[in-house]
Amino acid sequence: MQKESVYEKLYNKLAVTPTGVPKGEKIFEILRILFTPEEAELALILPFMPATLSDIADGAEMDVEDAKRALSNMADKGLIYAFEHKGTPMFMLFGFVWTLFKFPLMTKIPGVDYERLKSLCDEFLAEEKLVGDDTVNSEGEHVSMSRVLPIQENLSSESEVLPQDLVYKYIDEAKYISVGECSCKKIVGACNSPTEVCMALGHEAKFLIERKMARPISNEEAKAIHKKAVDAGLVSVTSNTKNKISLICHCCPCCCAQLGVGTRHGRYDLVPKGAYIASVKEDECTACGSCEEVCPMKAIKINDTAEINIERCIGCGLCVSSCPSDAISLIKKKPLPDVPKNAIELTEKAVAIRGVTEECLKELKVGKKEK
Repeated sequence: MQKESVYEKLYNKLAVTPTGVPKGEKIFEILRILFTPEEAELALILPFMPATLSDIADGAEMDVEDAKRALSNMADKGLIYAFEHKGTPMFMLFGFVWTLFKFPLMTKIPGVDYERLKSLCDEFLAEEKLVGDDTVNSEGEHVSMSRVLPIQENLSSESEVLPQDLVYKYIDEAKYISVGECSCKKIVGACNSPTEVCMALGHEAKFLIERKMARPISNEEAKAIHKKAVDAGLVSVTSNTKNKISLICHCCPCCCAQLGVGTRHGRYDLVPKGAYIASVKEDECTACGSCEEVCPMKAIKINDTAEINIERCIGCGLCVSSCPSDAISLIKKKPLPDVPKNAIELTEKAVAIRGVTEECLKELKVGKKEK
């Protein structure tokens, strides 16, 4: 029997994360470009939860300083998360989600074939292979890792605005904020929309700033970038968590990995959505077509009035901004989406839907070097 390669083992480890891993040779080539064999071996030891440097070194049977150098190099490549907690170095492995490619594409590290990586990611997106085949279970259930933030100015006081949908609240509360180039736009490059629009908040921002993958910005600059992106017709997508969010990316349907699953491949069931849908006041609609033109998800058609396809509507609010007669508004969905309170709850929910809870739990602890 042929011995399983370290990349096959890494693939199988990533396969128990919330999104799973698509199948295909491109994934293995991407893993080989991103991870040296030694890094892949070390990745097998790393858990999907923060662990101390000393625990990881013990599991890998490495000298602490050697482990620190190796882990720091992997963090510099954007392969793992690194931070300090009360002076103690902590590390964790990213799951398969788009982050696995996104962060490495934000930087340039010697020895990494970025042109080939970019080309592979482009092909990868063109094939609709963003998540594993079992991400949608047999009952049609799916837990998205992201959700859409509506344009805050388009939420009326009458709608009893949900605090979790107030983008400026998250920006005001963030201790660290960074902005970098959108990896999807760098890969696909199908439009002329602004590219430096990928914002991170909190510790993730600090990580990207320290690794020179993004630049630090103030809260006010973050608001200005957000407004510029929205004015350009981009959709605000964030992590599918309530209490804290780690990013605000501004996405277009022609380049974005997540929105493009719907617009390019018709998989609207996998597209991030928000807590609102567009609603048309038929007696005030002039059928001018401005909403149809700006809708990123092709969810609006003009007949006698504008008609909304609620299966495609993601609640971004761009149509509300474009309507000259104020005939469109955002209304809350019934029932409201169940937004997990934090990343742990999101992970628990997603792996339960996929039926891999037990396998995922095993990967939340530091592994041991195989003999």
